[in-house]
Amino acid sequence: MQKIELISTLSGSKDIIDFLQRKGVVEITEHERIESMGCFDTAFNVSQLERFKATAVNAREVLGFYAPQKGSLIDSFKPPREIELKEYLEREDESDGILNTCFDILDFEKRITDSKAEIIRLETANSSLSVWDKLDVSLKAQPTKYTTVLVGTFPDLQTESSIKEKLAEIAPELEAYDAEVVFSSEVQSCAAVVCLKSEANAMLDALRSFGFVKPAELIDTTAKEAVEKNNAKIEKLNAKITKYEDKIKSYGSFAEKIDFLIDFLTMRIDKYEALKLISVTDNIFYLSGYVPEKYAEKIVSALETKYSAAVRVYEPGEDDDVPVLLENNSFASPVEGITEMYSLPGKHDIDPNAIMGFFYYVFFGMMFSDAGYGLLMVIATLIVLLKAKPVGNKRKTVLMYLYCGISTMFWGVMFGSFFGDAINIIRTNYLHKPEMRLYVWLNPQGDDLMTTMLFCFLFGIIHLFVGVGIKGYMQWREGDKFGAIVDTLSIYMAVGGAAPICAGMIIEMPKNITNIAKYIALAGVALIVLTAGRASKGIFGKIGGGLYALYNVISGYLSDILSYSRLLALGLVTGIIGSVVNMMGTLPSNMIVKTVLFVIVFIFGHTVNFGINVIGAYVHTNRLQYVEFFSRFYEGGGNAFNPLKVNSKTFQFKEETNNG
Repeated sequence: MQKIELISTLSGSKDIIDFLQRKGVVEITEHERIESMGCFDTAFNVSQLERFKATAVNAREVLGFYAPQKGSLIDSFKPPREIELKEYLEREDESDGILNTCFDILDFEKRITDSKAEIIRLETANSSLSVWDKLDVSLKAQPTKYTTVLVGTFPDLQTESSIKEKLAEIAPELEAYDAEVVFSSEVQSCAAVVCLKSEANAMLDALRSFGFVKPAELIDTTAKEAVEKNNAKIEKLNAKITKYEDKIKSYGSFAEKIDFLIDFLTMRIDKYEALKLISVTDNIFYLSGYVPEKYAEKIVSALETKYSAAVRVYEPGEDDDVPVLLENNSFASPVEGITEMYSLPGKHDIDPNAIMGFFYYVFFGMMFSDAGYGLLMVIATLIVLLKAKPVGNKRKTVLMYLYCGISTMFWGVMFGSFFGDAINIIRTNYLHKPEMRLYVWLNPQGDDLMTTMLFCFLFGIIHLFVGVGIKGYMQWREGDKFGAIVDTLSIYMAVGGAAPICAGMIIEMPKNITNIAKYIALAGVALIVLTAGRASKGIFGKIGGGLYALYNVISGYLSDILSYSRLLALGLVTGIIGSVVNMMGTLPSNMIVKTVLFVIVFIFGHTVNFGINVIGAYVHTNRLQYVEFFSRFYEGGGNAFNPLKVNSKTFQFKEETNNG
């Protein structure tokens, strides 16, 4: 990574920034403000553009709901379409019109939402009115010259006789009245009471004494008429909703244009964010940043040829916070995303992906370890690679699962699992032949369980030793050659010597090997005690530091090595569940029923088993890298290289492909 500085005329700033964005290889960074130079205040522009982008994104979501675009899963891996700068500028001129279309789409969506809310309100009102269907007068019945009607509800079950009995008990002086119950249930009763107008207040007080409540909303028509009126309104609202939905669907052909608008606005936002970082006067502007060394010469030549610009490229200083751009071959680059999720390499780290990639694929395959599942992964990823031809991170992801699939196939063959024991199930149930040996190396589900576990521990020790070796290399590179030798050698001797002794507790080991291993382990322990505390002052401090380091080695490496038992555990789970699925499919004795059930259970069961265990293999493989491997040497903390580039999902420039 090299540092770049550029100075040019202010009038050419737009073209230069646009060019840098299309190239996508220069990260513009903050710099110490030069005296007498100011900066652009683009906060308002960014805020406005973000509002427009939010509008476009919302409109695209609405359009996708009402007029979904057809496309396969493979299409999602295809690279963005290439366009020429001329086409881009033409479509840029259309952006205002497309934005107005987005506003129209959202306006129709709002009308649909409002109409649906009104329908819910009317349906709720109808639900409330339905209990008054049998009432042949309005809820807001007008009094006559001598009588009045009191309409309301009780919070419990009431009948005409129960109402009259309670009235006779509460207000015996009231005699000229009648009551009718139009609806009753355990929790509500609706009634109308006719009484003398002169006794209305007394009647209301009496009714209220045992829970009578007037309706919250009184209407001038009967409940039945009100419901019919509301239903008519609902029909009109549904017609409006259909009309608005058709309006939105008519914009289906604008989906691709709205996608372009979203990417265009994203580019503009990124551009205005970058403009905050440059210094300007009335006539010139200045920027600084970083450019990958392999692009430096070309970008300088292009800038100085096309524009009136002075460009300087040089090596960054020791104190500069240089961004990190990972560069690996096609075997290691797929796992760069795994490392980035943990942390990018720091200033003094090495790029671990080339080494980690090998272990990642091996461990993933051991945990998944079914040749059938691995074959499915290989076929699926090859189809995507050949048909979609993905680029960038999508290609890396597909390649990672391709290599993991190849490893899964290999370990499935080694351990004898092809969709569980499907081969033997078919041989015994349909071909009536005896079972055959499926595994090439070990049978973890049989007699080789403990041997397989020991090999998992061995692979773990190798993995850890590689991490220790990398740490030693880094110490040597930084000048601590003595520390590189003793810190690395002591771990190799102590742990490597103890390994055969511990293995002898499980399987029989040759006595001469365990004797030699014992002395190697003791020598390693002595080396740790004598050298690990060398940074402490005084003989007791050095010995104490050595003993503490020895304790950390024993406890730390013991737990770390045991962690690799997950290689066996997850592999067993995949194979055993697959075998159980196969057995369930062959339970019936009738051959036709058995065949039908076997096919159904096979497809469903192995799909579930695949989904669960591929996630488990991914998670636990990551854990082995993060916790066991990286803890030996990796510090991380680097900042990702973030160039000003075309962040587009729908297009890329044909003549100036984004290389960021």
